[in-house]
Amino acid sequence: MTTGDRDSPEYVVASREGLYVVNHEHWRRVADGYFFGVTVLGADVYCFKTVSRETAVSEPRAGQIVRYRCSPGGAFPGPEILVRGLDHNCHQVDFFDGSFYVVDTRGQSLIEFDDNWRCVGIHQILPPADEGGPEYAHLNSFLGCDDTIYVMQHNFRRQLPSKIVEFDRRFRVRRTITLSLSACHDVVRLENGRLLFCESHLGRLSCDDGSSYQIDNLLTRGLAVGPNEIAVGSSLYGQRLARDLLPGFVTFLDRSYRRIARLHLPAAPTQIRRLDGFDLSLSQPRQWRQTFIGEENAPVPTADVMPLKPTMLTRS
Repeated sequence: MTTGDRDSPEYVVASREGLYVVNHEHWRRVADGYFFGVTVLGADVYCFKTVSRETAVSEPRAGQIVRYRCSPGGAFPGPEILVRGLDHNCHQVDFFDGSFYVVDTRGQSLIEFDDNWRCVGIHQILPPADEGGPEYAHLNSFLGCDDTIYVMQHNFRRQLPSKIVEFDRRFRVRRTITLSLSACHDVVRLENGRLLFCESHLGRLSCDDGSSYQIDNLLTRGLAVGPNEIAVGSSLYGQRLARDLLPGFVTFLDRSYRRIARLHLPAAPTQIRRLDGFDLSLSQPRQWRQTFIGEENAPVPTADVMPLKPTMLTRS
């Protein structure tokens, strides 16, 4: 990619084969490693970085929160390690309401950090369970909106349909939305209040009003929703040990769900976010009120909200 408008990156894509920046026509790998969660604040990109399953056998707490600077010229210096010692099997990360949250998939919880990167809470969504056991829900997605928190339960191991659970700010359940099948990913609340998600095993993008939009016949995962377009990831589905080698795609839709572009990637997307922050998949979309609701003088988040003070995570 060059720094010209046509070739400038518009999205960051996490994968098991590195971190990519992409637009409709081009991709560039900017970091090596295993990445699952990614979020954007100001000019910075924050990721959950982990290790392969083989390495995790001897290093089960190898998960990290890392930060990359995204310069106007497209450079991605970093990573700066903010948190060490997380379980290797975490997924989505995001800023919300003054805190930074990590979906601890294997721990079936949300871990909350303050603005000094201190762990200030472990919110137990479901009781701890053995990974792969009948009570293991495989939490994979989190979204905070106003006074509401949404969490996606994958539920394949439980042999149950996926569920989007809505909590209040004290993590009390308000309602549960049962989806049509298991193994769903991502949660985005649209301007009209409907919830958009990836119906992964059917290769679809679906909404909680029953509508759905076919992307392909692959596994859909990774979703970003901007003012004028949607980006959704998809990939070949394989056994877990083979997923490191599988390629993928990013499909771009207009806001009427019509395809406008499709990009082949050498890796399977695990998460997608807009680099400019104008993205409803973020719990703190840039200029949320001004851009999507119409209010003026809305604050714009900046990277200064989260000073860099690395700490070790310890569970009490």
